[in-house]
Formats: sequence, structure tokens, C-alpha cells
Amino acid sequence: MSEQPDPVADALRLRASDSDREKVAEVLHQAFVEGRLTREEHEERLARVYAATTYADLVPVLEDLPVPPGLIAVPGAGQVVAVNGPSEIARRGDGLVVLDPSRADEGQSTAVAVFSGVERRGSWVVPPELTGIAVMGGIVLDLTDAVLTSPTTEFRVFALMGGIEITVPHGVAVRSEVIGIMGGTSAPEGDSPPGSPVIRLTGAAIMGGVEVSRPKPPKGSSRKRISG
Repeated sequence: MSEQPDPVADALRLRASDSDREKVAEVLHQAFVEGRLTREEHEERLARVYAATTYADLVPVLEDLPVPPGLIAVPGAGQVVAVNGPSEIARRGDGLVVLDPSRADEGQSTAVAVFSGVERRGSWVVPPELTGIAVMGGIVLDLTDAVLTSPTTEFRVFALMGGIEITVPHGVAVRSEVIGIMGGTSAPEGDSPPGSPVIRLTGAAIMGGVEVSRPKPPKGSSRKRISG
């Protein structure tokens, strides 16, 4: 059985431009000025930047630094934002958040489960605004390998005697304003550097629940958390 194509890995193999290298160099300079990098670290990373030939060479240089949205536009993959310094950058879900505004029209803006269930997993496209309604049913939205299409994604949720579960990758900030009425809501805190994409939730859980969580790291994982 042949392997499934990975557009992100293919895009990262493309050659970076001088403009891309200059943008990354500017982020390193700002990090040095702010005291995030020592002089030696700044010089070592800057050398790596100017020696980089592909996007795959540039992304790890920013592994533990705040990355402004829109920093690197990778052809074919949209924006690739490095937030956690993956050891294998070709793999999805290992600290790469893919943001591609050009695909905003591809996402389905509603998920409705009435006495039923709805699931969205894998590399699905998340629209800038999404409405989820669960009435005595359940909705599961896993964003771990999804493609975001806006720096801020608005989720409007309503759970009536039902449940909505949302998994948000590390490196994406969560802002929850969901109200619980004889129901429960939960959302993770921290774990996202400044400039990260944001998931903003509004709505209500009435005798139901809305739960937002991070994916569980694989056993034996040594992924470092970065706090903002």
C-alpha cells in the first residue's frame, strides 16, 4: 500500500527565498534584543539562517521563539508556524501549525448533531467561523492535524443535553467564553507563545458539556512545553 501524500512535507522541501531568510533573521534579532537569546545563540542561529536552502532548514531555527502569524508563506502549504520545535518537521502534529487563508472557502461552517453524532478529524479545513450545535447528540472536532484559515478562529457552540469535544493542538491559544447552565465547560490554559493562532469560543452548554483539550503526547515523548 503506497503512502499518503503529505503536502506540508512536500512544501517544506521547497527552496526558501532571500526574503524568507531576512524575515527569520529579523525575528532572531528581536529575540536577542528582548533577551530571549544570548549573543552566542543569536550568532549561531543567524549563521544557520543564511546557510538555509529550504523551508525545512528555516523552521527549526524558530523552534522555541514566538513567531508572528504570517511570517513564512510556504507555497502549497499556506503559512507554516513553528511553535514547539519538532524533531521531525516533516510530520504533522509535531509542533507545526498550518495556517492557509487561501483555503477559507473550503471549510464547512456548521456541525449539527441532533440525536446523532458528528466527527471531524485528520487534515480537514477549519473555516474562520464555525457553528456547532449538539442537541442530545455529540460533536467531536479534532484540530490536531487540521488546516486553520484565520489567525483567529471563531467557534460558536451550543450544547443542549449533548456534548461537544474539541481537541486543539499545542501552540494554538484558546479563549473560551462559553457559559454553562446546569452544564459544564472546560478549556486549557497557557501553552501558547505570543503571536500564536487563537481559537475563540462563545455560546452555551445547557444540561450538556463543552470540553476543549490538548492532544495527549505519545508515550516516551520529550516534547518541551513553551509558555507565553
